[in-house]
Amino acid sequence: MDELLRELVTEITQAYRWLAEQAGINHTDLMCLFFVRSLNGQSTPTAISQQLGLTTGATAIMLNRLEAAGFIERHPHATDRRGVMITLGPAAEHSGILGLRDYVARMNRNVIARYSEEELSIVRRFITDMLHNTRDVLVTARSAGHKPAALKGKGDQPAS
Repeated sequence: MDELLRELVTEITQAYRWLAEQAGINHTDLMCLFFVRSLNGQSTPTAISQQLGLTTGATAIMLNRLEAAGFIERHPHATDRRGVMITLGPAAEHSGILGLRDYVARMNRNVIARYSEEELSIVRRFITDMLHNTRDVLVTARSAGHKPAALKGKGDQPAS
């Protein structure tokens, strides 16, 4: 099952990378725009950084690039005078980039149509459970500074 999920994630990632390339931006930039869109068109840099797994420095560079291209805009945060809100800019709205997600959905529409609502309900529940579990484990591991056991070398083992 893990191998199958890994292959699916890889192929979906490749599809989004290709779409980003066709749109003239990189994959991370596209994922940022999709994330902001999923939050009704506004987010904080911190939330974007956490969602994409980027450092604050890498996030700032990405946001500068997206702002220069008109894909996002920065606005003062309504309740935090030092904070900034990121909103979608005119280039994101007019370029068709946000419609790329719909393109991916159309790519798989014929596959989805072969399943009953009951079957799709089970698939949705499985994917949702896997998503939440993976997200929770990752957040816990990152916050605790854990290194995956498979990556630990002899130098990482506790002394006996």
